[in-house]
Amino acid sequence: MRKAGLPIVGIDVGEIALDPAADDAPFLRPQQRMKARRVRRGPLARAVLLLRLLALVVVTLGVGWGVYAKTMGSERLKVGRVEVRGSRFLSEGEVRELLGPAVGENILGLDIDALKARLRSSPWVADATVGRTLPDTLRVEITERVPLALAEVERLYLMDKDGGLIDLYGPRTAAFDLPIVRGLMGVDQETRRDRAQRAGALLEDLQGLASDVSEVFVLPSGDIRVVLRGSGEVLLLGEAPYRHRVLTFLSLRKDLVERCPAAEYFDLRFRGRIYAKQPPPEPRPVAPALAPKAPRVLSAPPSAIPAPSEVTTTTDSTAAEAPREEQGR
Repeated sequence: MRKAGLPIVGIDVGEIALDPAADDAPFLRPQQRMKARRVRRGPLARAVLLLRLLALVVVTLGVGWGVYAKTMGSERLKVGRVEVRGSRFLSEGEVRELLGPAVGENILGLDIDALKARLRSSPWVADATVGRTLPDTLRVEITERVPLALAEVERLYLMDKDGGLIDLYGPRTAAFDLPIVRGLMGVDQETRRDRAQRAGALLEDLQGLASDVSEVFVLPSGDIRVVLRGSGEVLLLGEAPYRHRVLTFLSLRKDLVERCPAAEYFDLRFRGRIYAKQPPPEPRPVAPALAPKAPRVLSAPPSAIPAPSEVTTTTDSTAAEAPREEQGR
């Protein structure tokens, strides 16, 4: 047969003798495998290799130190700006003073925890956070302590809701128009702290009503005497909550003052009732005897002298009871 001018020859496969040993030819599969021999280096070769490794480490450290020194010495990474947020009383200059030498230092080398501790050392700072913004900005977020009252100790101090003293009251802090907390002098440190905390809890609970308070006096019994601004009514309070009871009094203030104009104080310690403590009545003058007679006792016996009255004004339809009976409930 011919195709495309080329002769085609047919071959019978059966005529080719296959050698079964051909698959295991020596050049394909060696009968014995050779083991790789480990080249042992002499002491000199090992020393040379060790020196090369040390040189590589030194070069790497040198390059790294060079990069670090260049980065830390870069003028672009020195702190040049301080952004302060949340500060109302402290100025940005005072915050910079608290940060100390941070301004002008490399921003990457600052100890953030140390900066936070410096800021919190100020009595005005309750909490602070510090963050970096490359290349040269330091962001400071301050939570200031809010003064609620003036604590009368040896001197007047600004006091927060926890009873902590913030700063001396003086020309710098004269803009704060706050109630005065009394009853803190002449007692030990623990008692003073407890009384200050009770006064702070009262003012914190009153919220906006605290602006109607002129004075807070913490009694040894733990009760709180509050003097209102304006006509100076005195309220006696016990345990919290306080806001609802003071709101109730303020809503009835005009009527109560008209009914009890000479009241020494209004007792708000009892639920649903307001007790007005009246002063004792003045003793009546005794007329002199018209003729000289044997001396006589003209004063009335103690049982006939009226005792100090307690005028009770109820805020509900329940009949008034004695304060001691109500307080025992």
